[in-house]
Amino acid sequence: MSLKELRRRITSVKSTQKITAAMKMVASAKLRRLQERTHFGHDYIERLNSIGHYLGNIQYDLEEKSTWFSAEGHYDLIIIFGAEKGLCGSFHSNLMRKIHQEMENHSKKQVIIFGQKAAEVLKNRYHFCKNLNVDIQNPTMQTFLNLAKAIEPLKQKKEIGRIHVIGSKFKNILTQQPFSKTLCPFDFESQQSICDTNIFEPSPDVFLPHFFTHYLSANLHQMWIETLTGEMAARMTAMDNATRNAKEMLEDLNLDYNRTRQAKITTELTEIIAGSEGVQQ
Repeated sequence: MSLKELRRRITSVKSTQKITAAMKMVASAKLRRLQERTHFGHDYIERLNSIGHYLGNIQYDLEEKSTWFSAEGHYDLIIIFGAEKGLCGSFHSNLMRKIHQEMENHSKKQVIIFGQKAAEVLKNRYHFCKNLNVDIQNPTMQTFLNLAKAIEPLKQKKEIGRIHVIGSKFKNILTQQPFSKTLCPFDFESQQSICDTNIFEPSPDVFLPHFFTHYLSANLHQMWIETLTGEMAARMTAMDNATRNAKEMLEDLNLDYNRTRQAKITTELTEIIAGSEGVQQ
């Protein structure tokens, strides 16, 4: 490889190293904020589960049972939380593998996909749910509340049966585990207990429909935040590895450049000395 080609490669690797280092810093800053939201969200969901466990027991005593506890429907709704962008190591491929495995377990299904990267891969493979007119770009808590309100009448008509969620669970910076969870029919799991003497205003039969909608939206929002947290952690790790690899590559290229330059100088000196000796003779 000539000196000119080596200089071009060194310049290119340096530019790439600056980009990956900057992306690592951005991902690190976003990750800290997302970790805080994930931590606070866990406590909130646990409290909702304790309230839901109490209210779920009450609804069994009502004459008309809530459809949120029923699995009857024409099709299952699969809500997928995927990666927003690339450059996050094996995060996206592991999640796609989990999605394809879970999809084989549902014959009649319609899907909603959050995450631009995941949507690009899956848009021509699965049937999207057209009955839910909800804008899912740049989702917020309000987005998931609107989605839950749009799902409610379809559940009451028994068009939607089970509601499954596929996403990624954030464990730590190095570990993100894809998961699949059935949100509906509701099954409240709580380690906290709520006293039976609590008084609800309005009465539980009026409060129940609003609570179930909020419970669904809060859980979807928490799962989305956890998936984003895992994606950001994977991106930070991937960019850190890329920056380290670029540094090692620069060391090797600089070594090759110096060797090539030294060999060229030695060759030129040898030619000069040989020419000088020829003239003297």
